Amino acid sequence: MSTAIVSAAVCTDTDTGSYFELATRAGRQALEAAEVSPERVGLVINAGVFRDSNIAEPAVAALIQKRLEVGLEYETGRVPAFSFDLLNGATGVVHALMTAQCFTGLGEVEYALIVAGDTHPSTERGRADFPYTAGGAAILLHASESAGGFGRIYAAETPGVKGPTAWADLEAAGTDGRNALTVRPEIGDPLALSESVLRECLAGEGLQTGDFATGAAVLLTPAPVPGFRERVAYHLGIPSAAVAGIDPFVGDPYSAGPVHAYLSAASQGMLDEAHTVVFLAADENSAACLVYRPRALVAAQAAP
Repeated sequence: MSTAIVSAAVCTDTDTGSYFELATRAGRQALEAAEVSPERVGLVINAGVFRDSNIAEPAVAALIQKRLEVGLEYETGRVPAFSFDLLNGATGVVHALMTAQCFTGLGEVEYALIVAGDTHPSTERGRADFPYTAGGAAILLHASESAGGFGRIYAAETPGVKGPTAWADLEAAGTDGRNALTVRPEIGDPLALSESVLRECLAGEGLQTGDFATGAAVLLTPAPVPGFRERVAYHLGIPSAAVAGIDPFVGDPYSAGPVHAYLSAASQGMLDEAHTVVFLAADENSAACLVYRPRALVAAQAAP
């Protein structure tokens, strides 16, 4: 048993600045697109980092699970729905995909839903001190025998001791600590980290530049800096037409970046014939990628 991506959705509605609401809307859209009812979902993973009111407990995944009405009632013979947060900066979705496959691949859950996205804890939109695009995203996975599923994760981090890139200065905020957030990304090089993990991934998965030229392979990239998609393609020596990025108008959706890139590739028809889809996620301090194969590899039969 392996894992297949069934549907995906993003929500950047401007009528709310709540990550809980934006992620819930994206989750509903993903379920509706796949015509899957909430009670069939056995796992919810939240990979979003920045959330309403800096809430730490309970887990954000549990709050979104409740809003989606996933597994709210226990029934005899039915495995209860499980939810948890998996926070790893911009690379959270990539790690969540691999984690979810551990459940769907073993047949323990039929459907797994990953949500991601970020918002300023004050839920105010368009703040100059918040560098990421407020929004929510969701990707629905299904246990499948016809898909090739996900490969191993390739990851890299900036060496040395790293200071915090985001925190709430409670002493300075006083009684307004729930709405306080300071974001100060370190000066790093997401391109160098990305190139490192991608080269390791391509070698480890047996991919050649020619695979991207023919459309057999597609690369999905985030948007940590302007022009990132084009720069990654140039450094790897693959056609930019084989690399799906994020519309510059969207900005940087941070943890939701991989879902935005996946939908961008789907809307352009890049996934129709692709045998291999490479998910890349990166920020100034880390990068991670993994391969998704929509169809199972069929071994060539020897001629009689």
